[in-house]
Amino acid sequence: MSLVQAVVLGLLQGLTEFFPVSSSAHLELAPWLVGWDLFDGDTELENTFDVAVHVGTLVGAAVYLRRDIARYMGALWGAARSGGLRGRHDARDRPDVVVALSLAVSAVPAALVGVALEDRLLSLAEEPLLIAALLAGFGWLLWWSDASATAGRQQSGFGIRDALTMGIAQAAALLPGVSRSGVTMTAGRWLGFDRAAAARLAFLMSLPLIAGAGVYRAATLSAAPTGSQIAMLVVGGVTAAVSSWAGVAAMLWLLRRTGSGSGNERRSPFALFAGYRTAVALVVILVIVTGLR
Repeated sequence: MSLVQAVVLGLLQGLTEFFPVSSSAHLELAPWLVGWDLFDGDTELENTFDVAVHVGTLVGAAVYLRRDIARYMGALWGAARSGGLRGRHDARDRPDVVVALSLAVSAVPAALVGVALEDRLLSLAEEPLLIAALLAGFGWLLWWSDASATAGRQQSGFGIRDALTMGIAQAAALLPGVSRSGVTMTAGRWLGFDRAAAARLAFLMSLPLIAGAGVYRAATLSAAPTGSQIAMLVVGGVTAAVSSWAGVAAMLWLLRRTGSGSGNERRSPFALFAGYRTAVALVVILVIVTGLR
């Protein structure tokens, strides 16, 4: 892998992790479409690079969301020191404690499914037609859920039931082409959260899973990277960090600009992403049908 390829993959990972377009689809389809053999069959190097870009993505997103993270971690710490949810500290911070606990619960479904079905999910990542179908289908599902939503719940109302519903949806994103942020926002809009709240919750929910995926892959590594590989890993990781920060910022900016998505606001910003996903799916199908790949 060249440094240019490391930059491209870092950009794809960071941006598409938080845009509702599926990072796994882009990381599989982009090299496939242009004919890049990035790792020459070296699964150890591939896993190492995957760890690097996951760490970068986590850092970039966590920097942007640092106030939310500090708020919820602080609420949990305060509750623990004061005796839990029934302690004296809760009267003021109980909603934040509930949100923090719910965010932790939301990671459980995807973690269980990922560990139980890892080999099967990895094999599905090699199926371009499946990826194309999931890209298009879940893109329009996101658009429909947003366009048909009427309520405007806020982030502070996130609870355990919401966490389980959105967590199960997030588990579906282990299929390549679904999009973790996209399907979680889809569930969030169905549950009545406004656009910005659904997106912010989706991003916060993703952080434990991104961290967990990085740790899980790191535990499988058996050899240290060489000098030339270290440069590639640093470039990919840093690029993923910068682009993930930009992706979170851009997505939240867009959703704030287009309104809460309740009442009479029927124009959905997700139509843009649904159209893009469909276009990518059609390109993949065309390439396969014409025998170009």
